[in-house]
Amino acid sequence: MAEIQNLEFRNMLPGQGKEVSALVGEALFQSLSANEVSQRGQAALKRYISPEAIEQRSQMGYVHELLYVSGTLAGVIETRGVDRISMLYIHPAYVNKGLGSRLIARAAARCSKIAPGVKHLTVYSTDDTVDFYERAGFVSSGARKESGGIFSTPYKLPLKTRGKLPSAKLHGGTVEFFVFTGTGNSLLVAQAAAEILKQEGLSVRIRSMDQPCPRDLSAETAVGLAFPVACFTTYPAVWRFIETMPAGGGREAFAMGTHGGAPFGMQGPLRKVLLKKGYKPVAAKFFTMPGNYNNKTLNVEKNAARVSKAFLEAQSFAYDLLNGSSGWRGGVPLLSDWAYRLGQTRLPWNMFYKVFPISADKEKCVRCKRCVSICPAAAVTLKEGFPAVEPLLCESCQRCVGFCPAGALHVPGKPAEPYSAMSYEDFKASFK
Repeated sequence: MAEIQNLEFRNMLPGQGKEVSALVGEALFQSLSANEVSQRGQAALKRYISPEAIEQRSQMGYVHELLYVSGTLAGVIETRGVDRISMLYIHPAYVNKGLGSRLIARAAARCSKIAPGVKHLTVYSTDDTVDFYERAGFVSSGARKESGGIFSTPYKLPLKTRGKLPSAKLHGGTVEFFVFTGTGNSLLVAQAAAEILKQEGLSVRIRSMDQPCPRDLSAETAVGLAFPVACFTTYPAVWRFIETMPAGGGREAFAMGTHGGAPFGMQGPLRKVLLKKGYKPVAAKFFTMPGNYNNKTLNVEKNAARVSKAFLEAQSFAYDLLNGSSGWRGGVPLLSDWAYRLGQTRLPWNMFYKVFPISADKEKCVRCKRCVSICPAAAVTLKEGFPAVEPLLCESCQRCVGFCPAGALHVPGKPAEPYSAMSYEDFKASFK
């Protein structure tokens, strides 16, 4: 499930009610065709989503935020006051792409900023949207009831932000965010957090860990690290980058990790390494994302739900980071310390490659050389014009597999489709 890019958020302008109504109507009545709603309820919904009603609510102070994909209207969220979602619809062509969760995240951020004392974002969920809101982190807050021929259930999303955001943010307001990503998961959560940090006035730059850390980091810069968890630790490429980081000099550092099941406490060894280098570790958060190896089949809906939930959690983490309400857990000392020491050797990576070797299908290969250019370990070379992977160098990050345009690189015998969280073009553009 590739993440949709080229997104633009705009507030609805007077006169756009007809455009919004058309999108909502298409999304709503496709849903109604698969759900039992009485004629009375359908009539009430039609009145609510009419252009005139939408324009009238806008004049009454309802907020309508529109989401465009490459210039095309793809979604809308309507909020009453600061904490009540009164309408949220995504065009059928863009469902299960994480767009609804992005609109919710922005509504939650707006609520926390305008009314920091509010504890929940609320919604009355109709029967056909219950699964979506529950996947997005909402919890039921009351009984299902009927009103105007429509059944709905009250739900609420806990907002972790408390009180006023501090004026002194992360050591002077500048963040250098260094990211290592295989198929895009870690880059996505870093981008989600960076979006909030930028909204709150920080200067944020995202860089790749494929190159050594710059030695001239300003003393007024906080450092963010985002990376995948692998073999109970993280990839050698990440540890190599951390080795190149200059002396901390008391700079704040925070970390964001992605994993397919559990991080197994690897944040503990990372904290020790950063402390030894003179950094001040302030917060770490790990997020469950679609796995690169364990999908027996590519469950698009399940993967979309994981990405959407992680996106919301990453934005919540950014607020907690600014509030000083997040922390850095010590991990599981015996397991994480053992995994860290083992991960500094080639043993786990050699064993991993034996179980999941990477092969090239010459009939599918289009000879674009993309795999050679993006391998962080220089493990992919060309032999007779086709890619070949050196097992003793490969770190099994799956970047070459996920971003192969023809599906030529693959793990033999692995039934899952290759997974990537974004397009190759968006992956490359993120680090320019």
